[in-house]
Amino acid sequence: MYQEALEVSRPNTWENLKRIPVPAQKDWLQKNFKEILQVLGRLEDKSAFFWNIVGYACINNNLYKEAESLYDELFHKTQRDKKNLSLPAYLRGIAHFLQGRFQEAYNDFKLAHQFDLQNKNFNSPSAQAIAYMEETLFPTRETIKKNQIKLVKDINTPRVLGHLMGANVLRTIHKWNSASPLYSSGISQGGGYFLTLKNARGEIKGIAIDPGYDFFDIFRDLGMGIADIDAIIITHDHDDHTESVEGILSLLAKYNDLNDQKKSKVIDIFGSAGTLLKFHGLLSATDLFGNREINYKLLIPGAEITEIEGASLMEKHGFTISVKPAHHTERWTNQESSIGLVINTNIPFRNGELMKIGITGDTRYEVGIGREYRHCQVILLNIGSVEKEEGKFLKQHLGMLGCINLLKEARLGKPLLAILTEFGEEFAGRREIISRIIENWTQPMEGTKSRELKVIPADVHLEVRLDDLNIRESDTGIFFPYGMIKVDEGDADILRYKFSS
Repeated sequence: MYQEALEVSRPNTWENLKRIPVPAQKDWLQKNFKEILQVLGRLEDKSAFFWNIVGYACINNNLYKEAESLYDELFHKTQRDKKNLSLPAYLRGIAHFLQGRFQEAYNDFKLAHQFDLQNKNFNSPSAQAIAYMEETLFPTRETIKKNQIKLVKDINTPRVLGHLMGANVLRTIHKWNSASPLYSSGISQGGGYFLTLKNARGEIKGIAIDPGYDFFDIFRDLGMGIADIDAIIITHDHDDHTESVEGILSLLAKYNDLNDQKKSKVIDIFGSAGTLLKFHGLLSATDLFGNREINYKLLIPGAEITEIEGASLMEKHGFTISVKPAHHTERWTNQESSIGLVINTNIPFRNGELMKIGITGDTRYEVGIGREYRHCQVILLNIGSVEKEEGKFLKQHLGMLGCINLLKEARLGKPLLAILTEFGEEFAGRREIISRIIENWTQPMEGTKSRELKVIPADVHLEVRLDDLNIRESDTGIFFPYGMIKVDEGDADILRYKFSS
C-alpha cells in the first residue's frame, strides 16, 4: 500500500516516509537504496533537503551503514562543488559513531568544526560533539580499558590460600543475618564461613559455606580471590546464605575466559533443593570451549555424600558430608527442605577421633536434633533471635533455648567448641552476653564448669585452627586454646578475641 505513496524516481514523494509504519520504512530503504543514491546524485536544486530526508530515515531505522554511504557520497559531492562541508561531515560522523567507530566519528566532527569556525559558527553541533568525545566518551573508554586490565590482572592472581590461611582453618565471614544488611544504617555485613582443608593428595582446598551478603567483598579484603574457591556448600536458598553465589559464579566465568593458563576451573556446589531451583539456570554453565564450570550435588537429609561426578570427595577436597535435617522453610520449595550438615574431615583430634564440624544451618529446635551432631568437636550454631513469647520456642530458628538444648543433646560433658552465628542486628552489644548464657546453661548440673565447653560469638575476624582448636587473638595474631579466649564487645560493631589466662 505504501508503494503508491513512495516512488524512488520522484523525490517529492519521499516525505511520505514519515507516514508509513517503521518496518515498512526500513524495508523500502533497504530495497531501493542503490537507486535512491543514483537519483540523489542527479539532483541539483534543494538536493540537501532530499539527502537528509533519506539520511535521517536511515539513522532512525538503525541503517547506519547506509547512512554512512549516503553522507559519504554527499560529502564528496559537496567537496566537488566547493561548498561548505560542515553538515555532511558532521552527519557522517553521527553514522560512524552509531557503528562504534568512535575515532572516525571524532575526525569527522573535527573536520566539520573547521568549516564552522571559517563561517564564524562558534557554538555548532560539531563543537558540542567534540567536547562530548574528549570530556566524556574517550575518558570513559580509557577507564573501562584500565578496569578491564585490572580485572584480568586480578583474575590471574595465583592462589594465595596456602600462605594466607594455610590448611585446616575455619574462618567466619559472618556478622548479621537475614535481611538486616539490606536496611541497616550502620556497619552491616552478612557473609558465611570459609574452610580450608588438606585433601588426600596434600593439596589445600578452599570451601565457601553459605556465602551471603558481602561474602566475596570480605573474602577479597582478606587478600584472596576466585582462584582460592574450590567448592561451595549451601544449607538453604535464603539471600543471606546465597547472595554472593551469583557473583562468585560470574567471576568463575570471567576466570575461565581470561586466565593466562587457558585452564577451565570447576567449582563443586553442594546445596539444598531450594538452592537447586534458585540457581538452576546457572548450574549448566560452560566456558568458551564448552567445558563444564560447575558440578552440583543435591543435599537431602540422611544422605552421606562421598563423591561428586565419580570423584572421591576425600581425595578431591579432604571431606565428606553427612546431611542432617533442618526445620526451616525454603522460598523456592515452600517446604522445610533446608538442611544441616556434618563435615567429616581427616584431621586427627583426640583419642583416635577425626575432626567433625557441625553446621546447623537455620532451623528451629526439635527434640533430638542435637544428637545429629553428637560426634562433632566444633558446631556452628545459627541462633537467629531470642524467644519472644513466654514458654514458646521460635518457629524458624534455634533461639537461645534451642541452642542450649541442642548443645546438651550433642556433646554434654565432652570437649566442644560452639560458634554462635546468625545474629539479628538487635543483638548488637549483646552477642557476648548471650553466648555466656548459653555456655553456662549447657554445662552439666554436677561438677565444676568445664573450660572444654566454650560458646564463642562469631564475627568477621574469628579464625579457628582446626588441628588444635586454637583461636587467633585479634591484637597479636597469635593462636591460643579456645578455652583461654575471651570476647571483647567494647565496640558493638566489632568483636575482638583476646587471650585470658
